[in-house]
Amino acid sequence: MVKYFVLGCLVLGMNISTAMSSPVDCSGPVEQSPLVKKVIYFEVGQSSLSKKAQKKIDDLFDVVDGHPSLKICAIGQADKQGDPEANKKLSLKRAQSAKDYLIKKGIAKKRIETVFRGEAYGSFSLWGTGEKADEDRRVEVIAYKE
Repeated sequence: MVKYFVLGCLVLGMNISTAMSSPVDCSGPVEQSPLVKKVIYFEVGQSSLSKKAQKKIDDLFDVVDGHPSLKICAIGQADKQGDPEANKKLSLKRAQSAKDYLIKKGIAKKRIETVFRGEAYGSFSLWGTGEKADEDRRVEVIAYKE
C-alpha cells in the first residue's frame, strides 16, 4: 500500500479497498513512540541504498526479526530541488527501496507500509539546497507495536 503526505495531511494514493485491507497503518502516531527508528540518507536524485543505509536497516531488522507483532513504516522524503511531482515519485522509490531490502531479509511484506511525502515534511532546509538539504533526502524506517 502506498500513501503520501502533503503539508501534514494524509492523502491516499490508492483505492479504498486496498487501504482498508492493510495490516499496517502509518497514519497513526508511530513517530511519537517508535520502538526503533532509523533514518537513512540518499544522494541527490538517488533511491538506491548505500552500504551505510543497508547497515542501519540491518540494525532495525535485528530488533524486529522474531517479533511478528511489530509493524514497520518506511517514510520516504526528498529535498525541495526540482519538480514537486518528480520529488513525490523519488520519495516513493526511496521508501520502496527500504521496504524491498527488509522483504529480501525475510520480513513479511504485509508488516511494512511505504509512505511518501514528496518534498520533506519537517524540512531541514528552507529552499531545498545547501548543507541542510542533505538531511531532507531521507527515509525514516520506524518499527512500532500496535
